[in-house]
Amino acid sequence: MQSLGLRSRRTLTSRSLATLLRPGLSLGLALGAGLGAVFGVTGTTPAPAMALARSSSGSPAPAVSSRHYLLALGDSLAAGYQPTDGASPPPKNPATGYPDAGYPGSYASDIASNRGLDLIDLACPGETTASMTSTPAEAACASAYKAEFGVANQITAAKAFLAAHRSQVAIVTFDLGANDIDGCADSGGVSLSCINAGESRIAAQLPAIVGEIRQLLKTDDPKALFVAMNYYDPFLGAAYSPGGLTGSLASTLSVGAAQLLNTRLATIYAHDSVPVADVAAAFSTSKLLPMQIYGGHKLPFDVAEICRLTWMCPLPGSAQKANIHATTVGYRVIARTFEKILSTGTRT
Repeated sequence: MQSLGLRSRRTLTSRSLATLLRPGLSLGLALGAGLGAVFGVTGTTPAPAMALARSSSGSPAPAVSSRHYLLALGDSLAAGYQPTDGASPPPKNPATGYPDAGYPGSYASDIASNRGLDLIDLACPGETTASMTSTPAEAACASAYKAEFGVANQITAAKAFLAAHRSQVAIVTFDLGANDIDGCADSGGVSLSCINAGESRIAAQLPAIVGEIRQLLKTDDPKALFVAMNYYDPFLGAAYSPGGLTGSLASTLSVGAAQLLNTRLATIYAHDSVPVADVAAAFSTSKLLPMQIYGGHKLPFDVAEICRLTWMCPLPGSAQKANIHATTVGYRVIARTFEKILSTGTRT
């Protein structure tokens, strides 16, 4: 996959920010008083991560009734995508013909390994609240759901797996919603109507998805733990590159947009009593001090953390382009944030 990067200092506009990325996660940049407009972010989508029946050791788990699973649902963060994965799907297990371990270093695989669970990762990069229940964001996802479960989309794949493995799912992890606010910027600026439409889609569709998963678990795995997450703000990285006044302004405004999205998600999850892993806080979003040095730049604390935990701030001389996905270290931070919830034993 060709990674798309931030442009030069003189061309950081709504158009250039909108070409940063698409796979799996798209946060907006709020502009103007009262968060009056938001940049969408688009790009190239990676192959899906379908991690089927993986043991914590990485080898196929034995087909016995004592197996217990972590079911990961959502977008490319749930899949564990990183730009170094390129366009390649996870390796296939020759015994099953399906991807067996997902992308390396995902938060779901970290949790599963820590708890001795088999990982079933049905997440689809680019997934939205609409595509999860209709046509998957990627054709490869649709093919995998059809071949493995005989179904058309991620939510019905999850339903099929849960029905076939009753009382065997210990944990369900979930992240979804950010891709609904996508494509709301072009060379002419940003579209408030587009942002409003995205927010309306989340409000209209995500509650039904969350409610359905919750009800499925009550029927099939009432002891399972169901935990969702909110999103970090990758566009804090604009303060690193292009930096300067333009980058700092974009970085500051982006925090408001991330908070707006996370507030919406919190309300939806609270309605169904689904606990939320506060990834935004774990990535120190909105924490300005103490200033930190990264790549020769003196940066606010939250910007330095985004540089450390995501691919948004390539060091000088690096061939890697800016990318919003977490690094392996970043995924481990996300996993630890989930563990704070999971350790309490909170259930649906």
